[in-house]
Amino acid sequence: MTHHSGEDRQVQANSFASVLNAWTPQNQNTPIAAIRDQSAGYVTNVDTHWLEDGSFIRGKNLLLGYTFDKTLVEKLRLNRLRVYASVQNFFLATRYTGNDPEVTTYGNAFAQGQTFFDYPKPTTFMVGLNIGL
Repeated sequence: MTHHSGEDRQVQANSFASVLNAWTPQNQNTPIAAIRDQSAGYVTNVDTHWLEDGSFIRGKNLLLGYTFDKTLVEKLRLNRLRVYASVQNFFLATRYTGNDPEVTTYGNAFAQGQTFFDYPKPTTFMVGLNIGL
């Protein structure tokens, strides 16, 4: 839906560079519709040339921690000492040209995978210290 909007509404807002390949009498072998004035009542429907492979590999959650040796912990008069760091959504490998192939903008069951100027999942970092007294 993002690509559809970016190619269909050329006179209302900024468009994708793909509209430079729009239909003209000299360029008829293209899936991009001709650029027309909005007052012409021109509307396009979603079609398959906007479909993409949404395959991806994501680094979803990584947690690294270190528990200190008991002898050091006892010298500090503690029962336990642990430090840790985690990161969520730390990489995404895909050929999908949208923000995130796992995100959908619509809640409709028939609209799975459809995006409309969606936001990607945020990368979240966390660090912590676990101390037992």
